[in-house]
Amino acid sequence: MSVFRAVVRTLQENGQDMMAPGVIIWRDHNVDIRNRSIVIVESNQKAVVRIQGQIQTVLDAGSHNLNTPNNPVSNFFARLAYGGNVPWTVEVLFVSLARFEARSAGVSQSAELIPLQFQVAYYFQVVDPVKLVQAVQLNGAFYTVNDLALYMSPIIDQAVSQVINTVSIKDLYANLHKISEAVTAALRQTLGELGINLLLSRVIRIEPEDETMRRVIQLNGIGLDLQTALRARLAEIMALRSDPAATNMFLGIPFYPINVLPFGAQLLQTSAQQSAQAQSANTATQTRQKEGSP
Repeated sequence: MSVFRAVVRTLQENGQDMMAPGVIIWRDHNVDIRNRSIVIVESNQKAVVRIQGQIQTVLDAGSHNLNTPNNPVSNFFARLAYGGNVPWTVEVLFVSLARFEARSAGVSQSAELIPLQFQVAYYFQVVDPVKLVQAVQLNGAFYTVNDLALYMSPIIDQAVSQVINTVSIKDLYANLHKISEAVTAALRQTLGELGINLLLSRVIRIEPEDETMRRVIQLNGIGLDLQTALRARLAEIMALRSDPAATNMFLGIPFYPINVLPFGAQLLQTSAQQSAQAQSANTATQTRQKEGSP
C-alpha cells in the first residue's frame, strides 16, 4: 500500500495497453486508489467508478480527480477496525467504445434431420457502459469478445434453428434471408438489454455437415442431375484412393478387371507368350542384318 495518490489508466508505464484488441471491459482493482487519485480516460473509452459495490459515476474521455472516502488517515484506522481490510474498495472499470466483431458457430438440422453447420458474424458497439457493467460477469479483470460470443451462442442457435428446422434442404438457400432476419432480431433485442448497439449481422456460412453431401449439392448446382452428381462424388473418392474403376463410376458403366473374366488367366498367358515370341523374332532379324552388313 502506498501513501501517494494513484494514477489510474489503461496505458501502463511499460507501454502495454490493458485494453488490447478484443477486450471490452478492464477492471482496475487497486487498494492504492484513494481520494484525489487521477483517472485518465482515453478517447475511445468510458470509465465506470464503483465504490463499495455501487456505481458512483461514469467518466468521459479526459483526466478526472476521484473523490473517495479512502485517504491515508481513514485507511489506517479502518484497517485497525476491520482486521486489516479496507471497507471502501474502489474499482474503476474501463469500457471500450470501439467497434467489435464476434462470431458464433453451431450445428442444427433441416426438416429431413440432416445436420447443418452454420456460422454467424455480428458487429457491435457499447453505448451504455452502466448497463453492460451491471449485466455481465467479469472473468477476472477482463470481459472480452469471446466471453460475449459464448453468452450469445445459445441465442443465435435458437434463432437459426427455429427457421431451418422447418425448411427442406432443397429450399435452404432460398430461405437464407429469413434466417438472417431471425438472427438479427434476436441479437438486437439481447444486445440492447446489455447496453450494446448491434451494427450489422450476417450468416456467413450454412452447409451440410457431411462433406459428401456438400459436394453433391455443389455439383448439382452447376447443372449435373442428382444421380450424375452422386456418381461424380463417388468417382472423386475412388480416384483419391487410386481405384482404377473411378472413371467407370463417373460414366456409369460396369468395370470388369481382366483377371476375373472367364478364361482371363489363359488370355493373359497367351498374350504374354505372343509378346515374347514377337520380341524374339525381332531380335533374330536384327542379328541377321548385322551379320550380313559389310
